[in-house]
Amino acid sequence: MRRLRRSSVIAGLVATLSLGPAAAQFGLYQLPKTNFIWRWGQSREEGKQVGFPDLDLQGTESGFLCHLTARFRGSLDMSTTERRQLESDLRTRLDFIYAVSQEMNYLDQMLSLDWATLDCQHPEPTPLSEEKKAERESAAREKMLRELERRRAKQPHGADN
Repeated sequence: MRRLRRSSVIAGLVATLSLGPAAAQFGLYQLPKTNFIWRWGQSREEGKQVGFPDLDLQGTESGFLCHLTARFRGSLDMSTTERRQLESDLRTRLDFIYAVSQEMNYLDQMLSLDWATLDCQHPEPTPLSEEKKAERESAAREKMLRELERRRAKQPHGADN
């Protein structure tokens, strides 16, 4: 009995670890390191997004800039106020990607979602010119020297230790 339990736990861990970064879409939380697009509902198949989105919002998490678009099924009984509240709740979350994935997974399981797409981009930092680098280094050096002078001024002069 113990062997069976132990082997099922090991199998579960192996399955979880083998999912990789895409597993974050399904509740395990490790974000990809590069740009990604997650889809729910009919949009899992490319080009199946029919109709205007009911949700259209942007959010950020861990350096990613994300854009969520989603269309609910006509059978979903959600008022305009409830939709706005959902949009507001998602938009203000610090863990935007996680909150969106949880909500879209729930709506997809409840068959309340026609389609949804979360497109997240991790912007590349713009390379600095040599002139800008030199300016920043010079400013940092000056700040360091000012800090050293301030600390020296605070030390008591001629104190014997």
